[in-house]
Amino acid sequence: MDHFLTSDAWKELAGDYSLSVGEGAPPSVKSLALSELLKEESCRAYLEWLKGHIGSPNLSVASSMLVKRMAHLLVAPILSAMTYYDRGIGAELEHCRLFHPDASAAGTAFPFMALSRAKVTAPEPGKREAWRTERVRQLFAERLTPLLKTIAAAGSVSTAILWENVMARIVPVYGNDGDGDGDGELSRRVRDDFFYLTRGAPGEPFGTRRNPLGSFAELDENRRLTGRSRRLTCCLYYQMAPEYCLKCPKP
Repeated sequence: MDHFLTSDAWKELAGDYSLSVGEGAPPSVKSLALSELLKEESCRAYLEWLKGHIGSPNLSVASSMLVKRMAHLLVAPILSAMTYYDRGIGAELEHCRLFHPDASAAGTAFPFMALSRAKVTAPEPGKREAWRTERVRQLFAERLTPLLKTIAAAGSVSTAILWENVMARIVPVYGNDGDGDGDGELSRRVRDDFFYLTRGAPGEPFGTRRNPLGSFAELDENRRLTGRSRRLTCCLYYQMAPEYCLKCPKP
């Protein structure tokens, strides 16, 4: 196992995102590899189960909630490692396993994730931009985007909703200046990576015709690029709870 995956930095990062690496999924009431969600029939069967498990009224809501959770479990920690530690965490979908511990013990009915195998890369001197592009392509075009397409089809939900759900988990990763010094190296990297993800990258690294995150970013009052203050799409959470999300466009 790569030394970064045993470092205190990664242990803290993985803990923040309910992610485990190098071990099988703990005892659970339900578990499956992400690769199984690439098959529409298997995906729909899991969504049907998840709908009942989390108390969702329909498959569309279950799909939306699942993608929010997946973005928290997989996208956020991988982008955090890329930006804050210059490490690329690559894992095949068959090595990414969703598992549901007993909800009363876990404190949530939503899944956790275990990575049974992961490959770590680092940029060569002077080649970080090319390395970053490849990391984004691997995460999105090769992993997440095919999943979103299948989930959207199986759950009868708009891909726009699902992509904005992903964006909702990306924004907090880039919500500070890194080292607190606006001119520091880490601060510049935070800004540069967020700009690339939302403005600089074309659709190709995402496996889409155009950048799917671009519509969900805006300039704040300080002319800093950030997530939109109000969503363009509704994540459907209100159908599961007696309230709307703070950024919901419906109220």
